[in-house]
Amino acid sequence: MPSDIVVHIPADRPADGVVACAVSVAKAFDAHLDGIVCTYQPINPAIMVGASAAYYAAATQYNTDADDAAARLDQFEIAARAAGVTHGARSICDTPVLANQALAEISRLYDLTILAQPDRARPGHQDPLPEAVLFNSGKPMLMVPYIHTGPLALDRVLVCWDGGRPAARAVHDAMPFLARAKTIDVVAVNEDEDVVGQASANALLAHLLRHDLAATGHHLTAPPSNIHNTILSFAADTGANLLVMGGYGHSRLREFILGGVTRGIFRSLTLPALISH
Repeated sequence: MPSDIVVHIPADRPADGVVACAVSVAKAFDAHLDGIVCTYQPINPAIMVGASAAYYAAATQYNTDADDAAARLDQFEIAARAAGVTHGARSICDTPVLANQALAEISRLYDLTILAQPDRARPGHQDPLPEAVLFNSGKPMLMVPYIHTGPLALDRVLVCWDGGRPAARAVHDAMPFLARAKTIDVVAVNEDEDVVGQASANALLAHLLRHDLAATGHHLTAPPSNIHNTILSFAADTGANLLVMGGYGHSRLREFILGGVTRGIFRSLTLPALISH
């Protein structure tokens, strides 16, 4: 069971959904909840030698306001207090790269990190944060769609399975959520027995059953470029409340680049997703 949870609250956009989701998860597991808001430090034009006015404007247009950050923390504390959740609240301020690095490091000290899905219609400095947490925290994260409202429901959980290590890690991390679900679906897309070997979707069903978790398996097919949409369409058709999946990436020198399906889910997410790497 998660004993302590951290929620990274965006200061530059509405935070109702991610706050409500975080508070409900903490309450469900009787966990401590810390809320963190980041204000991104303005870039000093004096150090941008030779930079054009347009470049400087592009670099600074997404800086956040300290008053907005304080308002988000107040919103979080009011919600946590009303739910009877033990909590803490603080803000950090740094340049975008260092701030997101610090937030990922902070996440290493919690059982679960909750954060908001980036909104491509409203870009900001916090957009790379989910990738930073996924690949650098060593812990699971719960990403909340920017269209989400209200607390997290656990009536129906959808597990994405491909037999890989990140998927196995995600199932392990999701066990407390699966134990509370009324219905569990396991979906495998384009499953190839020669690739998954012993770690098939049917084998996962048997593993879950040994944990007293009855699940139903579903085998789907989809073009490789459309796997994420197939998963999300299936989630919508079945009324899933939570998606569980492994987060995949490709190492390029010292950074990770999101894999295709994971990138598609990040962009098109329509329901909260517990993602592990």
